[in-house]
Order: sequence, then structure tokens, then C-alpha cells
Amino acid sequence: MRWRQQLHQSSPLTQFLPLPEGALCLIAATAFCAEYLLFYFHSTTHKGLEGYYHILLVLLIGLCILSTVAGALLPTSFPIDLCSGIAMTLQGLWFYQTAFTLYGPMMPDGCLLKDDMISCHPVDNEVRGELLANFQFFVMVLGVLIAVVGGYGFVASRFGHSDLKRLRAV
Repeated sequence: MRWRQQLHQSSPLTQFLPLPEGALCLIAATAFCAEYLLFYFHSTTHKGLEGYYHILLVLLIGLCILSTVAGALLPTSFPIDLCSGIAMTLQGLWFYQTAFTLYGPMMPDGCLLKDDMISCHPVDNEVRGELLANFQFFVMVLGVLIAVVGGYGFVASRFGHSDLKRLRAV
């Protein structure tokens, strides 16, 4: 909220080209849209387990688009800023998770990378790999939410509103 105003006022670009309040969010949303289109069309060439990981990535990129557009529409909303930060964090973590799983040491049993293509034999191993992706995704979302709530609780207890401190004392 306030950081956007400070960024808006202190940016050298805005000295020469004044931008409306939500312009930075809309610029970020266009970057996420380009990324979405790239991975969406890239995902259509991948089938099976690799395609499934890419679909989950596309969903997270879509969440980034929605949260940044909402940030442009409601620039003073803390929950939207928080949602945007969570979405970007999840997207970055999912990039790493995809890399470690599909191209690194966490490849599910029965699946292998051969000629730049992931293949799982028999089909049960592919289903197990997709279930593993769901579990990894769930754990990642849960971990980020626990970290955000824990961090928010810590900061609120140290620097919270004076009414909250009086309420806790009662």
C-alpha cells in the first residue's frame, strides 16, 4: 500500500511520465500474462507427468495475474497485496519443485527422462507421479500459509496496533 506510493513518487520514470496509482500493477500483470501464454502453449507440447507439473504452474501464474490486476483495482488493500505476494512465492517455489522432480533427483519411481521427454511405465507410475505432484503442491501451499500466518502473528505481537495489545492484556 504505502510502498506503492513511495515507489510511485520516488521512481525516476514517474518524474517524466506521471503514471496512475495502479499502473505498476497493470505492468506486472502484462508480464504475468506473457508468462502465462508462454507456459500455456509450452504445456500443450508436454504430455503425462511433465504436462501435469506445467498445468499446475500455469494455474499459479493465473493466480498471479488475478492478484496483480486486483492490486491495480484496489491499491490500498492489504489482503490483495498479501495474496499477490503469496502467489508469486508459490510460483517461484513451484519452478524449483518442477526442476527437482522432473530433471533432478526427485523423479518418481518408474519414470525416467529420456530424449528430453519424461516417460512413465506402466501407467500406474504416471498416476502415482501425479498424486505425488498433488501432495507436493499441497505441502507447498500449506507451508507458505503457515509461514505467512506465523510471520504475521510475530510481527503483530511485536508491532501490532495498541488496541490489540490492550485486548490481549485483558
